[in-house]
Amino acid sequence: MKGISTELKVGIFAIVVLLALSFMTFKVGGLGAGWKKGYRLYLSFDNISGLEEKTKVKVAGVDAGIVERIVLTEGRARLIVLLKPEIEIHRDTKASIRVAGLLGDKYLALSSGTSSEPLLTDGEAIKNTESALDIDALAQKLTSAAGYISDLAETLTGTFGASEKEAIQESIRNLREITKNFNEILKEDREPLNRTITKLENFSNSLSDKGPGLVDDMREIAKELKEAIKENRYAFKDSVDNIKSFAASADKLAQNIDKGEGTLGKLFKDDKLYNSINKFADNANKFAESAGKGMETVTNLKTFMNFRSEYLLHEGEAKGYFDLILEPRKDKYYILGIVSDPIASSTTSVQVNEGRETQEEVLKRKTEFTAQFAKRFEDYALRIGMVENTFGAGADYFFKKDTIKLSVDVWDFSADEAKADKAHAKIGLDYKIFKHLFITTGIDNLLNENYMGIYVGGGLQFEDEDFKYIFGGGGAPKLPGK
Repeated sequence: MKGISTELKVGIFAIVVLLALSFMTFKVGGLGAGWKKGYRLYLSFDNISGLEEKTKVKVAGVDAGIVERIVLTEGRARLIVLLKPEIEIHRDTKASIRVAGLLGDKYLALSSGTSSEPLLTDGEAIKNTESALDIDALAQKLTSAAGYISDLAETLTGTFGASEKEAIQESIRNLREITKNFNEILKEDREPLNRTITKLENFSNSLSDKGPGLVDDMREIAKELKEAIKENRYAFKDSVDNIKSFAASADKLAQNIDKGEGTLGKLFKDDKLYNSINKFADNANKFAESAGKGMETVTNLKTFMNFRSEYLLHEGEAKGYFDLILEPRKDKYYILGIVSDPIASSTTSVQVNEGRETQEEVLKRKTEFTAQFAKRFEDYALRIGMVENTFGAGADYFFKKDTIKLSVDVWDFSADEAKADKAHAKIGLDYKIFKHLFITTGIDNLLNENYMGIYVGGGLQFEDEDFKYIFGGGGAPKLPGK
């Protein structure tokens, strides 16, 4: 070794290091020198950003081959992958581009597929592919979203001053108080609620025992009612227009009466005429008392007007109700209503995107009608009739002196609503905060999983005594017996 120069020793050392590095490179890369055994599969991607030739192919995280070649064909990246002969890939396999580690190295991931499907052989193609995620496009969208969020934050900061923040805090305290009251009410009335639920279960079991014949009858009735409504839909529309026109005329008439204009205005402002009307009403009441029970029933008729709005959290839409309730006796009443339903019907919309046609079902709002007869038995009531243009039935349970009402309704037994495959069922709870104001919540569409969701809302209710005060302006005479 004495004859070997220093330069030769350094050269030999450099060659050894290069050979070691080359061996380690092929070893780490999983590319054994001269590895050519196996079979080839073909697949195409719209985008393979970052994927290169000699990239690893993995199945369930285990090295299974390499990307042998990448070519551009008709605007798409076509890959030829070389898989080890022992790797079995089924026809329904899915190929996707994944990222390994924090450095962002990419590899081609394959699923083995379903064992019941046939195996892919040399020269066949993988149909199900998922392109790589475009990081730059994602970064641009995130930057744009961040800008919108910043603008929104500035807008909210400028909108909500000290007074608005204090009002929001007060509202939150009120909601906490209402929640506390609800909890106390539910604790006190847990046993009545359990009894009510038991009764409803018994009622459901009774319906089930009657067999499919009852359901067929209900469907036939619902079909006949639907046809009758369809034939008279224009008459319904004319009736609604007449109601609107009558309401406008009544409002104008009430204003004239309050100002003392016209014959009726002078009548209500003139004391002499007022005394004469009172005397006439006295005689009329005496005559009514002697007319018998039939006349007494008409005199005792009570009228209620109910406005209610419910926000469907699942749909993000509001549903409006207007009900006119006629109560000739305390144990029975009639409900006539109009409903503005945001998901009552649907249309199919065809969209063209990059040469591909897609069909989308668009929900539409529709005005519907309700007409029910109700019979009350102490703390609960049963209802039957037409609900939102179809045959339906319901039950109510009242407690806390009628300040709280638990309701269950079922209608549309033929499942004609948009995207519905079962009848429409609903359970709700109404809580009367004041005499004319109430809030409501519950679960809608219990039998249709795609549309089942919680709703919240509130409304106003007025009696015939309130109508007299509103239309009379506080100055109209109060007749005896009212």
